[in-house]
Amino acid sequence: MTVENMQKITAVVVTYNRLELLKKCIQSLREQTRKLNEIIVVNNSSADGTLDWLNSQDDLTVITQENSGSAGGQYTGIKTAYEKGYDWIWCLDTDVVVDKKALQNFFLSEGINKDNIGFLSSTIFYKDGSLAYINIPYLENDEKIVRCYSKKEELPILSASFGSVLFSKNAIKKVGFPIQDFFLWGDDVEYTFRMIENGFCGFLVYNSSAIHHQDENLRDPFSIMDYSDMKMKFAIRNTVHNIKLRNNILRRPRVFKVISVGAFLVDIIKNRYRKKNKIELRYIFYTIKFVLEGMIFNPRSKINN
Repeated sequence: MTVENMQKITAVVVTYNRLELLKKCIQSLREQTRKLNEIIVVNNSSADGTLDWLNSQDDLTVITQENSGSAGGQYTGIKTAYEKGYDWIWCLDTDVVVDKKALQNFFLSEGINKDNIGFLSSTIFYKDGSLAYINIPYLENDEKIVRCYSKKEELPILSASFGSVLFSKNAIKKVGFPIQDFFLWGDDVEYTFRMIENGFCGFLVYNSSAIHHQDENLRDPFSIMDYSDMKMKFAIRNTVHNIKLRNNILRRPRVFKVISVGAFLVDIIKNRYRKKNKIELRYIFYTIKFVLEGMIFNPRSKINN
């Protein structure tokens, strides 16, 4: 057996009231050509029969906890896997189905052999074959994109989503675990940004593919959110925080943070107006409120490691 094959790999799936999608996700993990040592499922107190189904499966490690969102679920899953001594931890969303060679192709990639590898991301598509907009990673610059494309190299990225991303234990040892205060939305972006800031690298692996079975494939999901839904607060607040982090990573002057956040705010309101064809003052008020909360949001002050 080679040293490579001796490496221990686990998958972590966080779920909340999505039983049918969870079954498909788990089945796609079972069918991987490169076998996993363990599949860990973090159940955020689902009330749709998920726990009964999980308890009937003899090849899953199940952790049930209070609903703490994606961030709290991934925190628990990654921390559990890391403490078990896994070399690689593969994190996935419940509504993602991975190709049977997705894991194998991670280990056939050039990025896997880099000493400072932090994470590898699958290329994630929507059900109709188009790119899943919500899973598109942040990139560094256009020149690097063109150069990698022309040489058919893997693409360096600044962030990845929990849709399908493989983390190295070395990176986790250095940066810790996801921040639970995010609850949902952007927790994965901050986590992978943190790895980049600490000298690790990340790559998009073209032939490690996955399908995201989300309801809609929207370029601007904010345009359909209801201001009374807590999801909108988390989405806008956390995105604004990550815009600030991205500007830090790219070493842009402080004024760029304000410009970038302002552009984000204008886009939200503009796209909402286009969709509704009217101005909603209450929506604008709450959008501005959540953006301002994002400007002062400082979750790293109490990173829970």
